[in-house]
Amino acid sequence: MRRLAPVLVVLSLVIAGCGSSGSTTAPGPTTAEFKSAYAAQKVTLKSLGEDVGTAVAAAPKKSDAALTSEFRALASRATALAGSFGQLNVPTQYKADLAALQSSVTQVAGSLHSIEAAAAAGDAQAAKAAAEALVADAQQVKSADSTLSAKLGLPLP
Repeated sequence: MRRLAPVLVVLSLVIAGCGSSGSTTAPGPTTAEFKSAYAAQKVTLKSLGEDVGTAVAAAPKKSDAALTSEFRALASRATALAGSFGQLNVPTQYKADLAALQSSVTQVAGSLHSIEAAAAAGDAQAAKAAAEALVADAQQVKSADSTLSAKLGLPLP
């Protein structure tokens, strides 16, 4: 039995190694799982959009310091949301659509940072240019969200 013990140990290691060679694969994410996760993110996206709209509308009544702080916070939220989209477990057929949305939200974050920087510098022209870019970026977000929502059967924005 002493001579057989090392052989059994090696044999058990070989068998254990063979069993984990990828012969069983975990199933990918289902559309239903992704739809549920994306629907939750849509709530965050909608809230961000509403808050950006409110901030832009109220901007003429605020100081540069207040605008700097407010747009920095909004930009951070947009960046976090883009990161959250990147963490979703996505079925293959939706990856390109989600990537387009994630990219658009990242652009929104960039425009928000540009408004923040313009406010910090007291540069009205730069703020106007960044606000115009923000409008274009927001349209891209809406389009990407609409495309993905339609494919998933979720309410359109």
